[in-house]
Amino acid sequence: MAPPEKVEMCGLFGQVGGKAWSEAAVLEALRGRGPDDQGRWSHGPAVLLHTRLAIQDLSPLGHQPMLSTDGTVALVFNGEIYNQQELREELEQLGTEFRSRSDTEVLLEGFRRWGQALWGRLNGIFAVACWEVAAQRLTLARDGFGVKPLLWQRWSDGCAFGSELSAFEAAGLASRQRLDGEALTSYSLWGSVAAPRTLLAGVEVFPAGHWCQWQRGQAWKLEAFADPLPPPWPGPAPQDLEAGTLQVARLLRQAVSRQVIGDRPVGLFLSGGLDSGLLAALLREQHGGIIRSVSVGFTDLPGAVDESELAAATAQHLGLEHQTLRITSQSLDSSLDAFLTAIDQPSIDGFNSFLVARAAADHAMRVAFSGLGADELFGGYGHMAPAALARGPEKLLRVRQIHCSGLARGQRQALREARNPGLHPPLNLRQASELELRGYLHDTLLRDSDAVTMHHGLELRVPFLDPDLAAAALSIPQAWHNAEGPKTLLRRLARPLLPAAVLAAPKRGFNLALAPWLLHQPRFAPRRIARLLGSRLGAQGLGVPPQAIWGSWLLLRSRGRWGPFWRWVVLAEWLAG
Repeated sequence: MAPPEKVEMCGLFGQVGGKAWSEAAVLEALRGRGPDDQGRWSHGPAVLLHTRLAIQDLSPLGHQPMLSTDGTVALVFNGEIYNQQELREELEQLGTEFRSRSDTEVLLEGFRRWGQALWGRLNGIFAVACWEVAAQRLTLARDGFGVKPLLWQRWSDGCAFGSELSAFEAAGLASRQRLDGEALTSYSLWGSVAAPRTLLAGVEVFPAGHWCQWQRGQAWKLEAFADPLPPPWPGPAPQDLEAGTLQVARLLRQAVSRQVIGDRPVGLFLSGGLDSGLLAALLREQHGGIIRSVSVGFTDLPGAVDESELAAATAQHLGLEHQTLRITSQSLDSSLDAFLTAIDQPSIDGFNSFLVARAAADHAMRVAFSGLGADELFGGYGHMAPAALARGPEKLLRVRQIHCSGLARGQRQALREARNPGLHPPLNLRQASELELRGYLHDTLLRDSDAVTMHHGLELRVPFLDPDLAAAALSIPQAWHNAEGPKTLLRRLARPLLPAAVLAAPKRGFNLALAPWLLHQPRFAPRRIARLLGSRLGAQGLGVPPQAIWGSWLLLRSRGRWGPFWRWVVLAEWLAG
């Protein structure tokens, strides 16, 4: 069987109706997401734009927007379909003749054959827009976990949709001079904006696991086809811990096998921890060629958690081509402006991922595997331990909240309740996973990781978020996840595969320890940050209470807690950009 012709990560934008806009400006804004190719298609009120980062053969047959052979449907797509070969074979048995071996064409022909029933058949990460020419009908769809971004703006006779806020700015549809006040309040509490809002007024996050349909003169039709919290595992339930471990091993290997595709250099973000090390070991089992890995270490940054030696030990044990990036205060200085460009929307939590992604790109990677999702699904966070779960959702939400003395108690409580879907103490591990998957993972980790990897021409793969593996992980009895300590099942799977030192190391996370840098860099003086925020926000009738800025600065000086103040730095510098 011939391999898929191409896999690609891309940028897309489109508009149906509305005012005139500059296509050239939008394509330029999306260039970072797709430096290899760009395309345009229009019909009636619809315009589709696409930029392309090819991971396999850059064939003209994979060019987007893609039009069906009979001219009835046009499609743009960002992502990967991991079960495209099975779908292709099924469509061929139904009489479909393919021009290429691209997953884009599988989506196109699958939509023609199955309509909206297609989306629930897919195993992959995707944001898709389809335009049906005769019916003058638009369909949008996004994968179940929201790995790939999709934003939209609706009005009475149409909409715009795209991969990045920068594209809406370039089209003149949104502006940093027109912020969403409630999104600003959300950012103040969480350090990122909780979906469906974005900081730019009028632009929203399209819901993960949904498709929508629009046709002139008819109401929007929005329906779910998947849930970020998958239903219980449909197969036979494992009867004991050993059987549960074997089930996880089989499904994780299957997920990695599905995603080891493409002929670009394969690599991964390698910390000194369990999740990325386990992925590296399974990649080594299934990939006979060069596997590149990258980790981050620190020089002259007191308090930083440096796992680079453990990462190097894992790489040596598995025979990876490894590189360590040493971060200094000077490298932080030189990276900040590029980070602010890449992030698209302010976040407290993306700078570390930006630095790792840059190191990976410098190491000639085009595909990078990541352990995102493992902690959320297998109980890896300390606040998911049984004792913490007994305290209920308030405990978990407070962990994700950053200190914000500028918000009234009522505002803080309202925002916490918005992220808590009616859960009450005590929580079980599945409910804790729900809070993490719908909140921090979706709104911060996945959004930030996609933005910074695409900025560096990297395609990110996240095998732990394979829907089959996720369904099984969430169905396993809670006691098994903690039977031998946090993430028992993954740890049991990793024992014969990783060095003992890695297995024994406690979970520490990736801490940049920005306090010394923030304290000694004049650019971050609190008066300057307060002045920037005051001038940019005041003109819109918005603002950040001075006590929030100065209170977070005092926390930085007295306790070294840099997160609360860093949130204002990122927001101020982004608004000034």
